[in-house]
This record gives sequence, structure tokens and C-alpha cells, in this order.
Amino acid sequence: MGDYIQEIRSLIGTRPFILAGSALIVIDREGRILLQQRADTGNWGLPGGAMEPGENLEETAKRELFEETGLIAKELKFLDLLSGGEYFFRYPNGDEIYNCIALYGVVDWEGDLVINDDESLRLQFFFQEELPLLKGNPKMILAKLPQYHLLPEMKQFSIKDIMNAARVLVIQRAAYRLEAELIGTDEIPPLKESLEDLQGCGQTFIGYYNQGELAGVLSYKKEEGTIDIHRLVVAPAHFRKGIARKLLGWLENQETDAELFTVSTGRDNEPAVCLYKSLGYVLERESIVGPGIKLVHFTKLKRA
Repeated sequence: MGDYIQEIRSLIGTRPFILAGSALIVIDREGRILLQQRADTGNWGLPGGAMEPGENLEETAKRELFEETGLIAKELKFLDLLSGGEYFFRYPNGDEIYNCIALYGVVDWEGDLVINDDESLRLQFFFQEELPLLKGNPKMILAKLPQYHLLPEMKQFSIKDIMNAARVLVIQRAAYRLEAELIGTDEIPPLKESLEDLQGCGQTFIGYYNQGELAGVLSYKKEEGTIDIHRLVVAPAHFRKGIARKLLGWLENQETDAELFTVSTGRDNEPAVCLYKSLGYVLERESIVGPGIKLVHFTKLKRA
């Protein structure tokens, strides 16, 4: 507890007052959420604390993050301003406050987890589906997590929506230009696909969204138990983040009644070939579909 708050308490005792401060949702590269087990209550919560005189709320967030976790925020994303009766809190010693909380997201940070003060018992990253029991403010805040778009999200979307189609076309052209360099030809059909072609392809589209931004796309058709994957593209800015692998895994988990998965890629597209092989896809055949375009065709039987 800071000197400022102690001074106020010496004047008003345990009676409630409005306390301004910041809290942080910290996400690591695996999409896990950082929680702090507080020493005063034993409960799990989010890093954060009260504003000190002369600070702004962003400075409070950065200071509290470092003091409580040892991490340095390279960039903060303002998420929400939380206040009202539901954010009332009574400490074990009887002190009462009404919180006014500036909530920030942190996905770009550096440092190692270190407990620097006596406010924490433990610091630990958790996957969303493995969060410990939460109470009060942390429970209410993390219940709103989907609307903040901090965690990666995979979902089906409509290619008939003109903005969706435009975003896919941008990613597709950037990704296939790089594949064209790998295989030595720019005669790849997706590079010539128009917006109208894309919208009329009749495929189901799955998107991987990073902080609300479309970062990867998978499209497929399903017929009589067979899933035929037509495109799997990742925006170059998001290469080497495992997005293609996650999209393929998501597809398999969603299409549980599928018996066979098929996919094709350029024979000289070594990263794609290695990816499919690592996921259990088996090379069935090769083909030539145009000048300089040699494809390899993979299949994968449904998992037992």
C-alpha cells in the first residue's frame, strides 16, 4: 500500500472511498493469461494497482506491471474503463473501496517473471480453459475477454461479405507471391483469382484472427466424408507463428465426421510439404498442372 493511500486511511479509517488505478491482461506467445495470486487474500487476480499522485493511468499500469511481475510493457493497448457498484471491494482488514480501473492489454513485453514485492504469492500463465477459480473483479473482467480481441481466435466467416473477400485476397496474393518465388513461376492460379472468383468459389472459409486482424485463412469443400482443402494461406507478417498448423488442427476438430482429408501444394514449397508431413499427411502422387507448376497431393485418414 502506497504512502498516499495510507495517509487517506489514517484520516477516514476503513470507510469506502473511490480508488483510481490500472489493471493489466498480459498475454504470452502461447496465448496464455498472466495471473497473480495475491498475498492478502490468497485469490488469483490480474496485475495492477492504485495510481500515485502525479501519474497518468498508463504510467500506473507500466509501473505496477514491473513492480509486481518484473515484466516491462513495450506497448499497452487500452481496453476498457471499469467502474460502478460491482467494483466495490472490502479487504480482509475491513478497508473498503470503489474501484475505478483503467484496463490495459499487453501482448508485447520483455523480461522474466519475478515477484518483486510482498503483494504476490505466485505468478503464473494460464490457458483460458485452465484458469483457476476467480472471484470479484478478475472474474468480471476476464468474462469480457472475447470482446477485447487479445487472444487469437479461429472462426468460420462468409466469403460473400465483400470486406471479408477483400481481406482474403490481400493475404492470398501476398502469400502466393512468396510461394511463386519458391517454385520458380508466377503462374499459380490463386495469384490470378479475382474478387468475383473468390466469392463464387463455393468453399467454406475459416479465419485465424490475431487481435481482431485476419492473419490466416483456410478454405475447403466437404463431400461424402472427404474434406478437400483448397487454400491455406498466412499473411507474411504472421509467418512462423504456427498459424497454418493451428488452422489445420481446428479443421480436424470441427469436422469430426470426416473420413479423409486431402490437400495439394507446390512440390518445391518445402515449408508446406514439411508441415503436411509433420501432421500425418501422406504423399499420394505428383502432377503437372501448367508450365513450371508441379504439385504434390497429400491425404490423411481420419484419426482413430
